[in-house]
Amino acid sequence: MQEADLPKLTALVKEILKNRKVLGIIDDLKAQLLETNEPFLWTTLPENLIGERFPAGIQSAWIFVLRPHYNTSPHYHPNSIQHTAVAEGEGRAKIGDKQVKLELFDPADPQPIWYVIEKGVSHEFVTGKSPVVVVSFHTCAADELVEVEEESGRTRLYERRDSTR
Repeated sequence: MQEADLPKLTALVKEILKNRKVLGIIDDLKAQLLETNEPFLWTTLPENLIGERFPAGIQSAWIFVLRPHYNTSPHYHPNSIQHTAVAEGEGRAKIGDKQVKLELFDPADPQPIWYVIEKGVSHEFVTGKSPVVVVSFHTCAADELVEVEEESGRTRLYERRDSTR
């Protein structure tokens, strides 16, 4: 996936954010987050749910909902490039050495904001007063996504949580 392919992901996110089933999944994740102590919840989005093929190089799509007033620990993905668009919420991120304010993906903007995080680049998110909802695409399959926490070295292999259940 090249930077020039971001318009393909932009079109896909526009479709995702209009998809009633996906919007229902986001609402369900936000409701579940209120009933748990987990810092965030997620689900994968299979291509058949979205109705579009992933662009070349993209192998998985995700929805993450992060708890308000939450700071993810610095982590990286050794086996995937992450392409993230913020659908709801506010906060900030540190990506590598760069601090950024999270900006919402605006479907009307011809060049909406994308956060592209290369393999092995440390990143963390700090949420504001409301949950943050992101759509993320990875260059590895959902059941292969590895996260390494920087401080502890702890590794998490995300299990596939299929949203079509």
